Amino acid sequence: MSILWNSSLLKELVDAQSTKEWQASGVEIDSRKIKKGDLFCALNGANHNGHDYINSAAKKGAIACLISENLKNNNKIAFAKVDNVLDALDKMAKDVRKRSHAKFIAVTGSVGKTGTKDMMHLALSKVATTYSNESSYNNYLGVPLSLARVPPNLNYCVLEIGMNKKGEIRELVKLVKPEVAVLTAIEKSHLEGLKSLKNIADAKSEVLESLDKKGCLIINNDTNFSQYIKRKAKKLGIQNIITYGKGRENNIRLLNFSLSNEKYLVQALCYGKKISWLMPSLGEHWIHNSLSILGLAVYFKIDFTEILGPLSSFEVPQGRGNIINLRYKDRCFLLIDDSYNSNPASLIASLKSFSKLKVIGKKLLVLGDMLELGDESKEIHKNLGIKIKKFQFNILYTVGKNMLEMSKVLKNIKYKYHDDNLDRISENILKSLKSGDAILLKGSNSINLKEIINKIINKCEKL
Repeated sequence: MSILWNSSLLKELVDAQSTKEWQASGVEIDSRKIKKGDLFCALNGANHNGHDYINSAAKKGAIACLISENLKNNNKIAFAKVDNVLDALDKMAKDVRKRSHAKFIAVTGSVGKTGTKDMMHLALSKVATTYSNESSYNNYLGVPLSLARVPPNLNYCVLEIGMNKKGEIRELVKLVKPEVAVLTAIEKSHLEGLKSLKNIADAKSEVLESLDKKGCLIINNDTNFSQYIKRKAKKLGIQNIITYGKGRENNIRLLNFSLSNEKYLVQALCYGKKISWLMPSLGEHWIHNSLSILGLAVYFKIDFTEILGPLSSFEVPQGRGNIINLRYKDRCFLLIDDSYNSNPASLIASLKSFSKLKVIGKKLLVLGDMLELGDESKEIHKNLGIKIKKFQFNILYTVGKNMLEMSKVLKNIKYKYHDDNLDRISENILKSLKSGDAILLKGSNSINLKEIINKIINKCEKL
């Protein structure tokens, strides 16, 4: 296992005063996730003080703790004291970026960031050493932490970049300094703070500001404000722009896809060359996002077969459409976990995919409120109800006041239940289940539909 950080390097970089010499093979800010040999960064947050978890980190095998408070060391691990732990982590991130010779790829967008990042990691790791940030570590803590973890002798680094307000991506991309920026979509999310799609487009396009001018923007040309963002890129002097989508004008154009033996055969036209590859039977939006990988192949001059081959074994990130086969008593059914987050675009994509799923039983929906949509939230939910009337579902459970409004619009669903008590929903689902049924659960993360999923899974047998 390679050494990422040591006491002398941190002394030189951030004047960290260590109680003894140490070498760390990893970096962590969550004491629950500590692995043996990690440097634990004791951050002071709004709700938690990392210094309170030093004993826990030590027990789990941390080799050293980066601290900012005067503490008595009752542990065998080293303390490395700095004025401010977050500032130190930021400087560590900048130092790694400065030293690294890897090709850095920044992935952003309103939807599809994590899945696209994971697909890119899978694809690139088959042709060269590749690293990407864990889960959705895409904010002011996650990006510096991810950079501080970047291993030496790396070829590609794929980092997801997120935001809640204007200016966030600008600061994060200054750390990453990508050679390639991938923009998946501009959709209605974070409206509470940003108010309009145009403002969202402006915030997401901040990724261009620290993009290498000789680098490349890979953009979903089918999304809102794509022309506007491309004009921005040209104005900034970015020399390479690769577009993907369904239209004939795209550099990479999706031609068709068909399901055979539980795999999709996807066909696309890439700069005039017909390319095909296999993908698992996921929703259409996953296929659409995979087109961006052809953009990487073109820009980095990678063989299409090598980079696309691994996609046949792609697994959806946790909570983003995972299909789980379960048995409850003598009844077998499908549960689709799409509980990680929700916004209008991702909800429509998820429902569209669910509507095409062939099952012998009923289709049940559990939908939680989509959050951060601002003053328009109620109307957006109601309007979505009008849009999804064409989909045929049998039973609808709703959680949250805005989903209740959407439920009222959906006259074509005969059985509708609204309840903010997640225990009752899980109990009612298990009571009503028949063999061959399928359930889709989708809502914003803080609605906590994951709790319903866990309660159902805990009472069932996985098949």
